[in-house]
Amino acid sequence: MSGWQLSGDAPTFYMRYAYAMQNPWTDDLILQARCKDGDRVLDVACGPGLVAGKVNQVSRATCKITGIDVNEAMLNTARRSLPDIDWHLGSATDLPFADGSFEVVFCQQGLQYFPDRATSMREMRRVLTPGGRLSLNVWGPLDRQPFDVVYRDCLRAFFGAEALTPSNLGFSLNTATELRELATGAGLSNIRVRFEHRTARYPDLGEFLTGWTLASPNAGKFRAFPEEMRTRFVAYLSERLEDYVDDGGIAIPRENHYLVATR
Repeated sequence: MSGWQLSGDAPTFYMRYAYAMQNPWTDDLILQARCKDGDRVLDVACGPGLVAGKVNQVSRATCKITGIDVNEAMLNTARRSLPDIDWHLGSATDLPFADGSFEVVFCQQGLQYFPDRATSMREMRRVLTPGGRLSLNVWGPLDRQPFDVVYRDCLRAFFGAEALTPSNLGFSLNTATELRELATGAGLSNIRVRFEHRTARYPDLGEFLTGWTLASPNAGKFRAFPEEMRTRFVAYLSERLEDYVDDGGIAIPRENHYLVATR
């Protein structure tokens, strides 16, 4: 089971606010896989389809796209918004596809949450055709993510230390060495790891802070707060993040690590 599980209407919020947080890196994730017309493409830990829904547009190719996730609520959101994609409920540690089923496998911000990363990497290699490409990314270390340091302090203050567990996993696979070792151990070749520092943006700080929390595993706790406490939560964060607000809204610097490899 993944460490980032959503229920209720949280996936709908995730579609908007996780898109804002991940979008600066998604196009490069797709482009480095060099998709071609006719490629069969698998998006592992697809969530509501943030990658799967952009593959053909970004790559300018016509691919047959499949998505898989362990979270039924996420998949339901994906099915409603992207009905032409083949969606599957299942785990990255036991992909329900035959060997060599795909020319390309994507995994955006998923590998760090998998209960067995090595097995998941072997599974992603297994379903690739010979010469097929794996393209994935994970966040860099927490100390290079200033927004998340502040956000985690707020979670601890308002919800308690247990609310940090999904975030702990989110930044837990954060070195080039570990990424490369996972790929090598899975039998992949032509492995390339690179770091990218970019800025995620959203036009309204208060709306983003509320939406990002409602898009998280802590959404239920936040909803259970009385209105006054939710207001205090957002105010606490807004005060500490005011230096990241410009005339365009909130600007969130983040570090992302890419890996691309072939079978």
